[in-house]
Amino acid sequence: MNLAKIDNPEQVMTYAREGHLTKQALASLLAPEKRWGFLHSCAAIEKSYTDACAAAKDPCLESGCSCEGEVCLQPLLRANTAYQSQCGAEWAKLFADRGNRDASWPVTLASCSPA
Repeated sequence: MNLAKIDNPEQVMTYAREGHLTKQALASLLAPEKRWGFLHSCAAIEKSYTDACAAAKDPCLESGCSCEGEVCLQPLLRANTAYQSQCGAEWAKLFADRGNRDASWPVTLASCSPA
């Protein structure tokens, strides 16, 4: 989909919930004071993927998981669209309120690259 053709909030929220936009792109569409809360929500999602990966006892490295207590990129890469969709769903909760949107979100969206 051509992001420049998305011109209403409902379309962009659907697109985000489907996992088509990165968390960086989504954050840029929010009002600056709302970005930290959104990124914090994504960090919790990332940590849950890392914890699930560690609990599976199948580490990426022979010596074990190198990310104890941190967020690991590998499970996020494996989850790909599912992870993007979860962040998109969190973002859509904020974006649904007009007051949480960056005033120039349509222009910013047109310059974003899909995930």
